[in-house]
Amino acid sequence: MESFSFSGKNILVTGASGGLGSTLVKGMAEMGASLVISARTSSRLKQLISTLPKQTRTIPVPADLASPDSAKNLAERAIKALGHIDVLLNNAGIGYFALMEEAAEQKIRHLFEVNTFSPLALIIALLPHMKTRKSGRIINIVSCAGRVPVPTEGVYGGSKTALAVMCNTMRLELEPLGIDVINIYPGTVDTRFEENALRENKRPGLRPADHFGASAASISKEILAAAAGPPGEIWLDKGARWLAAASLSWPKFADGRLYALRDKVLSHVPQTIPFENRPWRLLSFETSAVSQLKCADGFWKSAHRQTKTALPQSKKIWKAVRSSLPEIQTIDFITGQPPLEQHPLADWIKQAKSVGCQTGVQADPAALSNGIARQIIQSGTDRMIFLMRSVPTENDGGIAAGTEFETICERIMSVNSLRSGYGTTMIIDFLLSLKNIELIEDMVELAARLGADRVHFSQCDVIQGAFKKDRGFLYAKDSLGKKGVTKALARARRRAKKVKIDLTSFSQAPEEQPVCELDPRHSLIIRHDGTVAPCVNLAVGGPVFFLGRKVDMPTVHYGRLPEQSLAELWENESCRFFRNRFQDRIRAHDAKLGIRAFEASWPKLQEALRAARDAMPPPPRGCDVCAYLYDI
Repeated sequence: MESFSFSGKNILVTGASGGLGSTLVKGMAEMGASLVISARTSSRLKQLISTLPKQTRTIPVPADLASPDSAKNLAERAIKALGHIDVLLNNAGIGYFALMEEAAEQKIRHLFEVNTFSPLALIIALLPHMKTRKSGRIINIVSCAGRVPVPTEGVYGGSKTALAVMCNTMRLELEPLGIDVINIYPGTVDTRFEENALRENKRPGLRPADHFGASAASISKEILAAAAGPPGEIWLDKGARWLAAASLSWPKFADGRLYALRDKVLSHVPQTIPFENRPWRLLSFETSAVSQLKCADGFWKSAHRQTKTALPQSKKIWKAVRSSLPEIQTIDFITGQPPLEQHPLADWIKQAKSVGCQTGVQADPAALSNGIARQIIQSGTDRMIFLMRSVPTENDGGIAAGTEFETICERIMSVNSLRSGYGTTMIIDFLLSLKNIELIEDMVELAARLGADRVHFSQCDVIQGAFKKDRGFLYAKDSLGKKGVTKALARARRRAKKVKIDLTSFSQAPEEQPVCELDPRHSLIIRHDGTVAPCVNLAVGGPVFFLGRKVDMPTVHYGRLPEQSLAELWENESCRFFRNRFQDRIRAHDAKLGIRAFEASWPKLQEALRAARDAMPPPPRGCDVCAYLYDI
C-alpha cells in the first residue's frame, strides 16, 4: 500500500476543540490539509482557528452531536463547503463515570448518541461521495476501556466498542471500493476529558494505569502517523493491548489487575486520605487466637492450644492499628472460636468506617450469637464471610441433618434476617475435597436457602499441617480427578444461576502469577498476638502439602505491635524485600508482554504469557509453594 499523506486533503474533524482534537487539527493544518472543524460552540472553534497557520483553509461548523439530525447536517455542510471530503476523523466523545447499577438511562442514551450513533451517521452520510471518488479514509478514535472492564467506565467503553466493532465490519465491506477504515486506541491521554465527563455520585475519573498518560501533543503525533498507515486497528498503548487480549483469553488474570480500581470506586464514605494514596490496600486483623481453620481437620490447632490471647492485649494491638486506619483501604476482621460477647468488634468496625475503610468479618457461625451479629451488621460492615468446613452426609450422598450442623445453619439464617436494610453482603465458604465433591450442587442450594449472596468453593490441594492427600483433586488420577471436578463445578454454576446466587471458586489450572491476589506490596496480616506478616500463609510456617508433595513453609514476621508502629514495620528490611521483589516481578512480566505483538490466537497468547513468566525473578521463599501465587 502506498503511503498516505494529509497534504492537500479535505478533512472533516469532530471534537476539534478538545485537548486532543485541537492538537490533531493543528498537526493536519501544518501538513497543508483543508479542514472542516466541528465542536459544540462557535467560540471554541474561533479560538482554535486563531492558533492555526494563516494559510490554512478552515471552515468552522458548530454542531451538537447529541442531536440525532446534527451528524447528517454536518456532513452536508462539509461537502458543500469543500466539494468533497477525503478524510473523516471521528474524534468527538464524552465520558461517563458510573457504576452500571447507577447509570441513568437518559445519560446512557446521550452517551451512545454522541459516541456511537453520530459518528456512524457521519460515515454513512459521506460514503456515497467516497464511493463515487473510489477513495476515502475513515479514522475513529476509540477507547481501550471498551475492551477492558474498567470500573465505572462500562457505559463509555460500551459506546466506543460498539462503534469499533461496526467499523471493523465496514473495513472489510469497503476495502474493495478503495475506502480505508482505521480504529485507533490512544490509551490514557493527559487532557481535561475526565473533568468534562458526566458522572454519578461524584465518581472520580479512573484509569488502569497509575499515571495521567502522555501529553496530547505527543499522542497526536502517534495518531497522525497511525492514521496515515494501513487500515486496521492500531493500539498506541501496548500495555492496554495485552490487558485487552487477556480480558478475552484470561479474564480472571485481567480482572485481578483491576481490583484496586474496583475497591476504590466501591467506597462511598468520606475519606481522610484518597484511596489511591493509602499505602495498604488490605489489612487482615485476627481478633482472637487462631481463626483460620482452612480444612475439615483444622490446621493450626496446635497454635490454638498454645495461645489464649486476653482481651486487654487485643485492645492494645487495635490501638496501635487505629492511628493508621486513614491509610488503609480495606480491613478484614478474622474471628475465631472464643465468644465475642465481651469483644468491642462492632466499635472497631465503626471506627474503621468513619475514616473511609471498607470492612469485612470472617466468622465461625457457631461462635456468633444473634446479639453480636446484630451489632456487627449495625456497625456498617460491608460483608460477612462464614466458613463451613465439614458437612455431614447421608448414605445416599446428600447432606444429612446433624445437631451441630443444624445449629450452624440456624445461626446463618438468623444473620440473614438481621441484615435487611443494611446492605451487608453475606458469603459462605465451603471447602471441597474428593470426600464431598458430589455434594457441590446441594451446597449451592443450601447457601441459597440460608440467604447467602455468594457461595465460594475452596480447594484442599495446598494445605498446611497434616492432611490426607487422597482428598485433593488438582493432581488426582482417578475418575473424580480434574475432569470430574470440572463437570461438578459446571453443574454448580448452572444451579447457582438457577437459584440466583453468585458462585466463585479456585482455578483448576495452577499458573504462576506475577503477584498473588493478596499482593504483599499493599497488604498485611496482624495476628492475635500482634505479630505482623506478609499474608496468612506466611504468618505460621510449617509442613505444607503443595499439589501432592510435602514442602516446608517458612515463617515470615516483619515485627510486632504495639512495640513497633505499622509505619516502622512497613519500612523494615524484610517488608521492603517483599514489596520490591513483587514490584520487580510485575515490571519484568509486563515489560515482556508489552513488546509482544498479540495475535488472535490462543497458542500465541500462551506463548507470550510463558515468556513473561520466564522473565520474572523468582518469588520470595514460601511464595513459591503458596496457593495464592498460583491462583488456586
